[in-house]
Amino acid sequence: MSNIYKVLKTDSEFLTAALKQSKVDILERRGDLADCTIDCEGPIQKWSPVSVKIADAYYMRNEFEFRMVLA
Repeated sequence: MSNIYKVLKTDSEFLTAALKQSKVDILERRGDLADCTIDCEGPIQKWSPVSVKIADAYYMRNEFEFRMVLA
């Protein structure tokens, strides 16, 4: 996982990452795996106010943190 990233929060940030096909890391926010990386370096395929699709899997926006890899 890269140390240089931008946390995606708004729809416009998700749109920018999707259009650029940027690599996105997914981190668990809650539970036993809090702060653990769930998936690494996949581009955003689809997003909504509720979820984000990366690598053919859906992740709830309120349960995960999405980090766009910058370097």
